[in-house]
Amino acid sequence: MSTRKAVQTINTLSHSASPGPSPAFTAVHVSRAVMEIGNGGPIGRIELSKKLGLGEGAVRTIIKHLANSGYVDAAREGCLLTQRGMALYSSLHSKLSEIHPVNAGQLALDRASAGVLIRDSSAAVRRGIEQRDAAIVAGASGACTLVYRNGKCLMPMGEREEWTLGSQDLLFEELRRLFAPQEGDVITIVSARNAGLAEHGAMAAALTLLG
Repeated sequence: MSTRKAVQTINTLSHSASPGPSPAFTAVHVSRAVMEIGNGGPIGRIELSKKLGLGEGAVRTIIKHLANSGYVDAAREGCLLTQRGMALYSSLHSKLSEIHPVNAGQLALDRASAGVLIRDSSAAVRRGIEQRDAAIVAGASGACTLVYRNGKCLMPMGEREEWTLGSQDLLFEELRRLFAPQEGDVITIVSARNAGLAEHGAMAAALTLLG
């Protein structure tokens, strides 16, 4: 499954298939649910609820959507991805690292920060505004998007300006340790008032580079 098709699938799964109120979750929640189940399944509804920061009712609906579409098997011991679900997970996982807490230092915009690496996605980055806006909509305080190029992390500032984070910076060393970036990779660092919102914002920012 292509990454574009995976994002389209996630967007479809995040919308209600029947009349009634809109679901209390977004494509970001569905993406995180697929990644959490794929990374650590089987996983129960209560544990998934804690990881996603959602009520059990909303998580139950996410699982129902995934199960009805053939992506998840919900058993007594927890949720597991089906073969079809593994194809969806593998497509996302091929582009996204795990989300890690980050000591963002001078880039921190709030009490907690988290980062995610999006592989080989530098061509999709403009000035990082799309990632920042998506993170804020998801409940974060802000985001910084860094492109890994020529052994440095670069933040696009304008048409001809870039801010550089190099090997002399402690943050650069932490990002290299956490993500082992390669040429053309992108790292988005998201800050929020708590770790859960920072992680949620990181996934929201990452999805803007996958569509």
